Amino acid sequence: MRPTWKQLSVLTLAAALMLSPHQCGAQSMNSCPVEIRHAKFQTTALGSWAHNQRIKVISLQYQNATGEEIGEVVFNTTAYYREHGALGQSLVDNAIRTPVTATVLPGKWKKAEIDIGDSEFRQMRVTLTEMTFTSGRHWTNPNTNACVWTIQP
Repeated sequence: MRPTWKQLSVLTLAAALMLSPHQCGAQSMNSCPVEIRHAKFQTTALGSWAHNQRIKVISLQYQNATGEEIGEVVFNTTAYYREHGALGQSLVDNAIRTPVTATVLPGKWKKAEIDIGDSEFRQMRVTLTEMTFTSGRHWTNPNTNACVWTIQP
């Protein structure tokens, strides 16, 4: 018996998620107001071909898992870069706060690219820290260990 389209979609989605969302006290069925899938590291070129500046980004898709329309989400990314000094090299924490302004209807997916600066393509944490709904209501993550995804290179 051949699997149905719906069964294949569920398997594909399950494989694409990095970690399942954690509890964070929001008003959604899975307890986190946003889900993330298809997160990957990449280098993107900015500007024309003659003046190409290359930046490192995390390219991801996020979904509104609430019943309200979202106007903005704020992700915090934590990564590392190597610093070369007189005594050798060390890993330095590179935390970046990135607001993503885009209207997202309930149950819909949006794409985002988050600039990770000088970070290396290593394990990275992405945390949902706050969110503003189009109604003006503001949500702040009450738990620093909630709504956290780990992304591997």
